[in-house]
Amino acid sequence: MFRQGDAGELFYIVESGRCEIAIDGEKVREAQPGDGFGEIALLRDVPRTATVTATEETRLQSLERDEFIAAVTGHAPSREAADAVIGARLASVSGVASA
Repeated sequence: MFRQGDAGELFYIVESGRCEIAIDGEKVREAQPGDGFGEIALLRDVPRTATVTATEETRLQSLERDEFIAAVTGHAPSREAADAVIGARLASVSGVASA
């Protein structure tokens, strides 16, 4: 489990299993194989914006901050895609916070 408000040092990719992603205790999405999470804390240098809990046996792969940032920001299309994902996820945080 990774908790909202914790420091983030890794980006995670779900290899197998499923995880629930919740903001302020409310489920906002599910991560399944191939999905990633943790990018907001790394790219924006902020605490984790959500809590992630495995809902079944789950295997994760991870990238350390420096590896992740180099992979994303060193390639313009990747950087633009990451910014789009972050924008969408932060918008969902705002939607949950105001609900």
